[in-house]
Amino acid sequence: MSDTIPATGERPISDWVGPRNLQLGRSYFESDAIIDPRRQGNAVKGWCQGSMHQPYSLHVAFGANGIAEAHCSCPVGGGGRCKHVGALLLAWLERPDAFRVVEELETVLQQRSKSELVDLIKRMLQLEPDLETLLETALPDENRGSTPVNPEAYRRQVSSAFRLGGDDWIASQRVARDIGVTLDSGDRFLALADHAGAGIVYRAVAQGILEHYETMPDEGGQLADVVDRCVEGLGNCLAGGGGDAVVRENCLQTLFDIYRFDVDFGGVGLGEAAPDLMLEHATEEEKGAIAGWVRAAMPRGDSWSDGYHRRAYGRFLLDLEMSHLNDDSFLGICRECGLLSELVDRLLSLGRLDDAVTEADMGGDYDLLTLADIFRKHGRARMVEPLLEKRIETSRDNRLAEWLKERYRERGELAEALDLASRMLERRPHLAGYLEVRDLSRALGVWQDSRPQLLDRWSAAGEYGLLTDVYLEEGEIDLSLESVNLRRPGSFYDVDQLIRVAQAASETHPQAALHIYRQQAESLIEARGRDNYRQACAYLTRVRDLYRRLSQESVWAEIIAGVRERHRRLPALKEELNQAGL
Repeated sequence: MSDTIPATGERPISDWVGPRNLQLGRSYFESDAIIDPRRQGNAVKGWCQGSMHQPYSLHVAFGANGIAEAHCSCPVGGGGRCKHVGALLLAWLERPDAFRVVEELETVLQQRSKSELVDLIKRMLQLEPDLETLLETALPDENRGSTPVNPEAYRRQVSSAFRLGGDDWIASQRVARDIGVTLDSGDRFLALADHAGAGIVYRAVAQGILEHYETMPDEGGQLADVVDRCVEGLGNCLAGGGGDAVVRENCLQTLFDIYRFDVDFGGVGLGEAAPDLMLEHATEEEKGAIAGWVRAAMPRGDSWSDGYHRRAYGRFLLDLEMSHLNDDSFLGICRECGLLSELVDRLLSLGRLDDAVTEADMGGDYDLLTLADIFRKHGRARMVEPLLEKRIETSRDNRLAEWLKERYRERGELAEALDLASRMLERRPHLAGYLEVRDLSRALGVWQDSRPQLLDRWSAAGEYGLLTDVYLEEGEIDLSLESVNLRRPGSFYDVDQLIRVAQAASETHPQAALHIYRQQAESLIEARGRDNYRQACAYLTRVRDLYRRLSQESVWAEIIAGVRERHRRLPALKEELNQAGL
């Protein structure tokens, strides 16, 4: 058995668990945290004493090219790439003789008599009584053909997993692991082409998870992954189950139940492949039945939630009935379910332009933005533009104006684009808006007249922070120094702007720049804290460099000596000053 595991080294181990986990794993290995290491065929196993009271179970299997798969029962060990697996692999690399050899599990079990196996199972159940539910489940057997399957037995296993999963932050991982073992039976039924048995297992497990899903947080998505396994298995049953009507109906019903749960839960992506599998594998007659289920599930209320659900169901309904829907039926479903985008798109395709505009006008601001793109796709952007012009007057969504402005620019209608950009800038003054108005005004030859009016208006309104940005952008250092000192205390514009002014002023107004740097450095020092001291030193470094450029080293020497004297009781500041060479 020694030749079943290929030689390994630190590099392959590092490639598997990562350099950091290799380093951490070595500390575990060297502290004798690996317990009862075993070699079994092409695998090594053991336990690792980690941060939890119960040690973690470890398993690493090797293939011809090295490590093939691994697992650890720790919270992050599902893929077997954690520090505990690293510790086990290091133990195998450096102390292989410590691993006791055990026979393959199947070989050990085959060597036991029936009475011994019965006695062994009884002993195991004494240790883990909850495993008794496993005895109620049918096991796939290629020698017995189709096996009667009791779905309740599998649902009880799922309920047991949730009941025993605990309530800590890794509870969902434990539950998903235990349910995954139950779900393996479905995969084995499927491998034996027992689609009826497999479908029952997938259905029972999926229903059991949905019944308990809201009782346990699933932030890591482990339970969702198990549901996805059920969905995939049900799809395989539909693909390979032939014409067994009962099997097909059960599979389709379960896929719909999963889809409906996700829609009602808010569309979190639980079993997200379910609708596609129904569309792919259902016959036209079956799609008709599913459409009936959709209509029965669709809410009739007027709340936002009801509207969301109707839209979700409506889109699926359109997909299900697409092959035989005429235009009127399609439009009827769109109106019934509030599918405004689909409705307008079809109306435009039919040339019913006035109807499309009327329907678009009924949409909200966000809807109108999407609908505008649909009109544009059909080459009818001009038809929707009056709606946007009207909506812009009352809407707080600037994207509507942006969309309309871009259409004007595309068509070279710069006067209209400038008018809209100016209105947007008046509503929300900001530098990017100013630059756009400037560029459009220059293109139209009106910037020389409009710029003074705009800046005077902002000055009267006290928009000194914005004016400072404008002056910096346009290289007017004198004006930026004046305006930055007029900003309101606590305004949006912060220290970063002051520093940008100082940087811009360093060449032509060094004394002003020195004042800003020194003022900010002192403020940071007064605020205390290692990070503040480090930033203060960065500003003082600029002060030093400016005085050197001005050939005033003696002035700098007095300043830094004064800083050190005033703050001599701050050892952390002294360390940062020394580190910065100050």
